[in-house]
Amino acid sequence: MKKHLLLFTIACTLLFLGGCQSSHKVIAQKTAQQPQFIDNVYIAGHNKSNATADAITPKRSEPKRTVEKPRPQAAIASKETASISKVPIEYASYKHHNKHKEESDKSDEAEDNIRDLRAKYAGILGVRTKDLDNAALYQFIDRWYGTNYRLGGCDISGIDCSGFVQKLYSEVFGIDLVRTAMDQFSSCKRIKRYKDAEEGDLVFFKTHGKKITHVGIYLANDYFVHASTSQGVIISNLNEEYWHRYFAGAGRVPRSEQ
Repeated sequence: MKKHLLLFTIACTLLFLGGCQSSHKVIAQKTAQQPQFIDNVYIAGHNKSNATADAITPKRSEPKRTVEKPRPQAAIASKETASISKVPIEYASYKHHNKHKEESDKSDEAEDNIRDLRAKYAGILGVRTKDLDNAALYQFIDRWYGTNYRLGGCDISGIDCSGFVQKLYSEVFGIDLVRTAMDQFSSCKRIKRYKDAEEGDLVFFKTHGKKITHVGIYLANDYFVHASTSQGVIISNLNEEYWHRYFAGAGRVPRSEQ
């Protein structure tokens, strides 16, 4: 009896072990046939009903992004300066060219004005244009021409004869003269004949009594510029009857004062 029970126990044990082995084989087979997915991405050769086409299609690897390393500030500034410098250089060259052209145009215009001015007064004085080489003198005369006479006046609103002479000498010749006609006469080197007078010499007149009462500036060809009481700043001729009658002499400002 005991022998039969032992054989029965061994048989049951062998059956049990054989069943476990078959079951492990079935599970292994099923596991081998099961499609493999990671996060719904197909990685084996099977389908999955709930997997999308995008999930089944293998993903392409994205290109690696290269991150540019920050450059030193000095290098950036140097590069920017190099790239920008072309424009300022061209602009500076253009500006310099235009400035030079403007200055040249102004210079040409000034020369034209002086040439016209000399021609104008050469016609008034009856001399050649090239004989009038003191442009500053005739520019001053042209600016003041026609200014009204005013006794004691010394500006463009009105001026008297000695004030006009004083201002002209200051601006044109850079010489400070005394104020009155009598003092100006006393400070000059005398020239008896006006035929011997030169451009810039002073001419004096005694229009009232024996004292010097009027003064003008000799120009050329017996003409002089002065501030007359009747017509203001004007050019007159020493050969005119009135001025010839009252002419008192000419004077030259000493060169030591020039």
